[in-house]
Amino acid sequence: MNKAQAIGETEPARVGWPGDGRGGAILRAALGGRSIVLVGMMGSGKTSIGQRLAQRLAMPFKDADAEIVAAAAGMSIPDIFAKYGEAHFRNCERRVIARLLAGEPCILATGGGAFMDEGTRERIREQGVSVWFDAAHDVLLRRVRRKGDRPLLQTSDPAAVLRRLMDERYPVYRQADIAVLSRDVAHEVMVEETLAALYGWAKGEPENAAATADLARFMTSRPPPRAIEPQTVPVGLGERAYDIIIGAGLLDQAGDHIARVAPGAACAIVTDANVARLQLPVLRHSLEARGIRSSVIVVEPGEGSKSFPVFQSVCEQILEARIERRDVVVALGGGVVGDLAGFAAASVRRGSRFVQIPTTLLAQVDSSVGGKTGINTAQGKNLVGAFYQPSLVLADVDALATLPLREFRAGYAEIVKYGLIDDFFFFEWLESNASAVFADRAARVEAISVSCRAKAKIVARDETEQGDRALLNLGHTFGHAFERLVHYDSARLVHGEGVAIGLVCALRFSARLGLCSLQEAERVERHLTRVGLPTRIRDIPGWRADADSVLDAMFQDKKVEKGALTFVLLRGIGRSFVAKGVDVDAARSFLKDEMARE
Repeated sequence: MNKAQAIGETEPARVGWPGDGRGGAILRAALGGRSIVLVGMMGSGKTSIGQRLAQRLAMPFKDADAEIVAAAAGMSIPDIFAKYGEAHFRNCERRVIARLLAGEPCILATGGGAFMDEGTRERIREQGVSVWFDAAHDVLLRRVRRKGDRPLLQTSDPAAVLRRLMDERYPVYRQADIAVLSRDVAHEVMVEETLAALYGWAKGEPENAAATADLARFMTSRPPPRAIEPQTVPVGLGERAYDIIIGAGLLDQAGDHIARVAPGAACAIVTDANVARLQLPVLRHSLEARGIRSSVIVVEPGEGSKSFPVFQSVCEQILEARIERRDVVVALGGGVVGDLAGFAAASVRRGSRFVQIPTTLLAQVDSSVGGKTGINTAQGKNLVGAFYQPSLVLADVDALATLPLREFRAGYAEIVKYGLIDDFFFFEWLESNASAVFADRAARVEAISVSCRAKAKIVARDETEQGDRALLNLGHTFGHAFERLVHYDSARLVHGEGVAIGLVCALRFSARLGLCSLQEAERVERHLTRVGLPTRIRDIPGWRADADSVLDAMFQDKKVEKGALTFVLLRGIGRSFVAKGVDVDAARSFLKDEMARE
């Protein structure tokens, strides 16, 4: 692959699509008047994604197959195959693509066999930039079966024919300039990932496909569902004790679980616009089946919703929905929704019951557990809020199927954190089973359960972070500072990516102070890099801040006591501790060296 940039095969934190117009300018300059040519198997999404991509880039969209049909006086492609044969069709296809590439720059969707022609590939290399939509066999088969208009699959065993075509074509497709994994997620997600890959190509980002190609393949493969035994993790807090239930299909069962912990209660569901589209219908159907009245409050996705104005709006909408103290506020979404809805539940009527249904990996293993709620301010992250425990947490691993790979990786950073805090054997297990966590629902349930048990154990002995609970902030003093300095711009850095960089910084700072070996820090860095996470400060796109700016952001951290910095440091993997009063000059010197590290 030439300059291959594959979503799932590169580090998304380094290859984000800027939302300020800068990405478009960089991409247009790199294209130099060439077209973007989409290649890949039938059903890979070339037309549906290409049309949306063209709108985003303000470029015309052309479909080679549609042009062939028009030139054949409206004959369908199956009819052309049947009447004239495949060789005739390929000749028409070759001429049409040559004509389209010679015209104005466009987004050009090609047929599945077009890129197999050596002359066409050469013409695309000269006059276009090729983007391969790489999809797994089961994904393609599911899509093409819905149509039935594919002439090459009109056989008694279309699955076998599709596999043979993939075996023949994929080695050629890999010659494309860019590869993007085509997954069963919302079209908007695929457009963003394609834009990110194009932006990375335009910037000349180095290829890093080998390290994480296997994980990318795992994430695009959807094995047949199999029964998974749910696991229950109790959070022992006396009268405020509750269960975390982890398993598959829990959204379908949410009505039963909520009726059990809050019989006769109504629900106000707080969610964001993305999750509402993907997960809300299942939840509402489950509630309706149990006769549970529900209302819905939808906020915008992203950290911007953790603000005073949005908090006020959510509280007022809960009151307007006539939610009483014994009713339930349900958080359906990631960490932002959980923190916001939890703080609203703690505040409305001085406390309404609260249920967490986290839909991101990060929320399932971290923010949904332990009762921390809050919003951000101009001074820093989560500086206004309350400790307020939920009545129940439902972590449905099936909700992760629609999660963008970048977000799944971000959640994985929090899983690694638990191994580093006090469980060396869990970290070793992750080193051997990371691929399974990305691929297999049963392995995900196991990793999430271990993480939740670790957090529940710490929360039970230190609910309000007076001592040991601060260990859960391993990597966060650094990570929160990085997030604040990029103004919580998720195109540049999401929380879990900040944590991944922060974990490596914590280990390397510990090594600098003589607390652990540099080899242990490098071991953790290798593992995080293997799954595609950023590990260095310079991995943050557009990073301009200096060491003093990072320190200023750190001094806004909640763990600062009497003006002194507090870090969570390590004496080795699985041996963390809270270090108070860390020398500022030592931290400044370390940060300067880290920013200069190649």
